[in-house]
Amino acid sequence: MDALILKQKLQHIQSSNHAIDHEEQPYELALHMMKHIGSTDPVLRDELIYVTFATWIGQGVFSEDQLRHVLQLALDDQHLFYGIGEQGTDSVFTRTFSVLLLPPILNVDREKPFLNEEDIAGIHHRLTTYLECEKDLRGYADEKGWAHAPAHAADAVEDLAQSPYLKQADLLELLHAISLKITESSEVYIHDEDQRIAHAVTTILRRNLLEQKDITAWIDSLHQGDMAVNRSFLETSHRSLNVRLFLQTLYLAIRTEEDEPFPAVRSLVLQALERDK
Repeated sequence: MDALILKQKLQHIQSSNHAIDHEEQPYELALHMMKHIGSTDPVLRDELIYVTFATWIGQGVFSEDQLRHVLQLALDDQHLFYGIGEQGTDSVFTRTFSVLLLPPILNVDREKPFLNEEDIAGIHHRLTTYLECEKDLRGYADEKGWAHAPAHAADAVEDLAQSPYLKQADLLELLHAISLKITESSEVYIHDEDQRIAHAVTTILRRNLLEQKDITAWIDSLHQGDMAVNRSFLETSHRSLNVRLFLQTLYLAIRTEEDEPFPAVRSLVLQALERDK
């Protein structure tokens, strides 16, 4: 199915509030949607494909087997890792809208579990690897719409971190992987990336499985790249700004949290911000 026909079908479905009475095979349509999930048409990609996926997944339109297959597609090399490492190319849209399918799928799993420990481990591995490898950090691309890799990946981290299958070591790996996006220097984050990442970190902390020494080391690590000898002044400035903005946002996100480990984390964040003055 070409992009124009798919767009017309999805517009018709959207006009009927995503009702599927007239759509006999929503799963077959979903497979076509996966083929066009990286479209450079922001209406097709964002407003139609993603919104239809999120709505239908939330409504339970797909069976568990179908949902598992969509998840496998989203995580494969032709979607989450399509063109990985490229910067400034259109491949970013395939990657970032594939990772954005994880939150609604994981939300369904929390409400009615269908993923096992091995499935969650596979998602964890692919997501942390993706965070380590993604280099295109553009927020909004003129005419082509949202790319937003750090924000979309953070949303996935936030949902994955809630899985009871994830233990201390797994959560530390998620923190490390997401810190790579906090400390990036190729872009200054101006599209709420700091808030989405802070929400993910707060969710990880709320599991209360991490030791204070690990949290301290993680916060300290955010500053460790500032002295990199091969980093330009502009890169250092971008990095410092992103780290400071994230820490400020994290502090605001946890300012009223009184359960462990948040009082101690607030103190650590304030100390880190004091060092930035």
